[in-house]
Amino acid sequence: MLAARRVLTSIPSTASKAYSTAAVQVAKSSNGVTVASVEESGPTAGLSVVVNGGSRLESTKGAAHFLKNYGFKNNAKRTAFRITRETELAGGVLSANLTRESIVYSAEFLSGDAAQFAEVLGDVVSNQKFQDHEFVDVAQQTAAESANAAASAEAAIFEAAHTTAFRNGLGNSIFASAASKVNNAAVKSYAAELFKTGNIALVGAGLSLDTVQKFAETYITAPAGSSSVTPAKYFGGESRVEAATGKSHLIIAFEGAPLNSAEYAAAQVLRFALGGEQRVQWAAAAGLLGEAAAKLGEGAELKAFNVGYSDAGLFGVYASAPSAGIAAASAAAAEQLKAVAGGVSEQVFASALAQAKFAAVSGFETRLDRLETVGSQALLAGKYTSAADATAALEQVSASDVAKVAQKLLSGKATTAALGDVYSIPYGDSLSL
Repeated sequence: MLAARRVLTSIPSTASKAYSTAAVQVAKSSNGVTVASVEESGPTAGLSVVVNGGSRLESTKGAAHFLKNYGFKNNAKRTAFRITRETELAGGVLSANLTRESIVYSAEFLSGDAAQFAEVLGDVVSNQKFQDHEFVDVAQQTAAESANAAASAEAAIFEAAHTTAFRNGLGNSIFASAASKVNNAAVKSYAAELFKTGNIALVGAGLSLDTVQKFAETYITAPAGSSSVTPAKYFGGESRVEAATGKSHLIIAFEGAPLNSAEYAAAQVLRFALGGEQRVQWAAAAGLLGEAAAKLGEGAELKAFNVGYSDAGLFGVYASAPSAGIAAASAAAAEQLKAVAGGVSEQVFASALAQAKFAAVSGFETRLDRLETVGSQALLAGKYTSAADATAALEQVSASDVAKVAQKLLSGKATTAALGDVYSIPYGDSLSL
């Protein structure tokens, strides 16, 4: 069975990076492919090919989205029909996922079928044909996914905030726009740039490291090399898009911190101090923003987010309300951002720290997320950050660190993205940040 996976289709509700408690081993195969194994017991197993790049490295906007959807199409060994049929007969599941920094092709299967699916995944990055007639189907699937994302106001404004904050690189959307000029040649060219052994990690769950390494050396025959990554640059600015979205939406964001940095850990605690999400069923949203939203009336929502990447980050607050109340909601969001820069109470800090620890340990539970996280970390950092490491970093954060990171955020240039009735949404410079 084939399945499509997406990430970041709305404001991230937990830590943008999750950590597994399972034992992990990381090594390098003889052909240059990074390999890793996640300890897991049971009759099923999983494999993921994680490719460094994602939408960040594309030169033709939208090419990464198309390339993600080219997974499991015709290759030099099998037709797409054969891949699908053999997967169904074996009871397996194939899927693909795209983030700003990686493209991931995955398989889950009965443990005895590991070699079969390792070959299928190896063919995706080694023997893909990229035939013109298949591009038509890929384009249709890509357009449908983009339309679905555009229909979500949270997804649309989150992408707009990234584009405003970073312009290119991390500013590239993970969704190809309707105006995209991607053709089959552009997708094939991007694949040739990314599908090199230095950009690829093969990660197994429920399989030994020796087995994963053997699979990498046997089935991945991509050329040697790796892609160069231009360091991320934050710009900031303002984006305003008029749309009939029912409610109006505003993101107020600032330059954040890279993953696994001390500043990122402090920003995570700040993110949970601000909060804004419902943590108890039927109860009001938690955190300072949750309390503020409760005072604004029905339909108002305020919540914080903290997204980290390998060398940059984006921290901010999302506000949503009916057009008549969006100005008040935006002002309340700005006021809470300014308030935390003056410090938070011991009770708020203790609660936020506990929530950040919980998110670090249990931010994901599925095998596919474990495989993707381990592969991305192994490729970008050359090591794996365990749950214990993440928790230890959070335990070093103090209440004064939270106030300092808030002050630093507010001292930088803001990014604001507005979507909806823009005549009702205040401009960023009117919020006195």
